[in-house]
Amino acid sequence: MEKHKINPVLSSILLEKYYEVLKRKERGLYFRPFKDRTPIDFEKYLEKEGFVIIAEIKKASPLKDNFRENFNPLELAKNYIKGGAKAISVITEEIFFRGSLEYLAAIRTITDLPLLRKDFVLDPIQIEEARAFGADLVLLISTILTKEDLNELFKHTKKLGLTPLVEVHDEEDLEKALSVGATLIGINNRNLRTLKVDQNQSLALFEKIPSRCQVIAESGYHNPEDLKPLIKKGFKGVLIGTSLVKAKNPEKKLRAFREVVDGAKT
Repeated sequence: MEKHKINPVLSSILLEKYYEVLKRKERGLYFRPFKDRTPIDFEKYLEKEGFVIIAEIKKASPLKDNFRENFNPLELAKNYIKGGAKAISVITEEIFFRGSLEYLAAIRTITDLPLLRKDFVLDPIQIEEARAFGADLVLLISTILTKEDLNELFKHTKKLGLTPLVEVHDEEDLEKALSVGATLIGINNRNLRTLKVDQNQSLALFEKIPSRCQVIAESGYHNPEDLKPLIKKGFKGVLIGTSLVKAKNPEKKLRAFREVVDGAKT
């Protein structure tokens, strides 16, 4: 990880995560409510579904206090399911985003949709947690990992039957992701140094990605019309968080996004 590429806030998050991982490894992982469940192969799922909307469950962020009053992850997930989400992302980082692995497990009890564990994954024990609590996918952030660590985590994710979604922010990240064999790539529009969002980042970087890869766009999508350039380019999906969580009616907001996707199929 190169210090100049990330914001001090992210540095603080990673430091806390490092200590959290040490505590988990010392404590052990004994509660595995979904250890016998067979995870969904998300890349095969994408081939069948076409362009998908991954709707995100998140309570807060380092840049914003609670996104909605009376936050209830289960109710939010139910709204997403009714609104036509094809997958759900669950942020599990506890200190800065106020997420929880418990949210992930609870949502797994009410849906068979693919679930993504979104966190700052630094160690294989976190992938074990993801599998144990009902995830199908794990986010691996290329920027915060060395090539060696990314390779180890990528292989461990595959070993446990989960799908690694490798997130990139620039060409250097992409080169690292491709070198470990990633074929499901997430392009995050957020600059990790300035924390600003630019939708053009994903559109530009898409051109550099081999056609064998399936690509998901992440961050900064607030209006249904924002999806049209992604669909036209050939993206396989989009992850939408803040605009859905903050919406007065998340189901209605998601349906508006889905109308654009469904309209592109006709």
